[in-house]
Amino acid sequence: MNVKPRRSRRLVKYGAVATTAVRQELAERATLAGRVVFYAVLLTIFSRLWVVVQERGALSGANAADFLWYLAVTEWVVLSVPLVHLTVEADVRSGDIAYQLPRPISYLGARVAEAGGAQLVRFAVLGVAGFVFAWGLAGSLPSRPEGLLLALVLAPLAAFTCTLFATAVGFSALWLQDAAPVYWIWQKCMFLLGGLLLPLEIYPEWLREIASVLPFAAMLHGPGRSALGFDVEHALRTGALLVFWAGVAIALLVVLLRRGLRVLDVNGG
Repeated sequence: MNVKPRRSRRLVKYGAVATTAVRQELAERATLAGRVVFYAVLLTIFSRLWVVVQERGALSGANAADFLWYLAVTEWVVLSVPLVHLTVEADVRSGDIAYQLPRPISYLGARVAEAGGAQLVRFAVLGVAGFVFAWGLAGSLPSRPEGLLLALVLAPLAAFTCTLFATAVGFSALWLQDAAPVYWIWQKCMFLLGGLLLPLEIYPEWLREIASVLPFAAMLHGPGRSALGFDVEHALRTGALLVFWAGVAIALLVVLLRRGLRVLDVNGG
């Protein structure tokens, strides 16, 4: 009978953690501004690449403006993800994780809520900035601008799924003491198999097939593809995949946390 009140209290606590993270992110204006500048530089540099791609006719029916909007969406997702794996790694190295686990609020839930709050601010600021930069550099909206509405729905879900997996990467520090190697592998797979810079349509068929069974394509190419055309079927399929992979990430986090607790017990943490 007390299950619902307890759940409500937990949700309130997680909300408070997320709110604190929002305030902290807003207070770090210099860091946020740096991300905006970095975003602008990326779009400026790669806007020239799309001109070359267009001239070679690598993707039928698309133009340089469409490619730039694609990049704006994929980078929007990537740059919105906080470096939560570093936070988890720092807790493991310092031993703080052992002291935070017995608290009334779940350590895992608190870290995800904290990352979600920071991500919310970054997502909003970078979304506005990216729209302005992409429109200014491309000189126009995409050929099918209504596709951006689909991206607006898919991108937040994609970014949150990325955050869940990034949190899982952080838990690798329980065994390795350093999550960097795992993060580098994850990041490179995101860039290549996710289609960060180039749409998967121009990849070799064998590489597209590999990407299609991994989460990276859904998290980046899925939302980015919406900028290349209004495709409701693709958006629904991407949304379903993101929900699936988010569930996989949550299950993975639970397993890693349980096994991590055993490691801490064995090591006397």
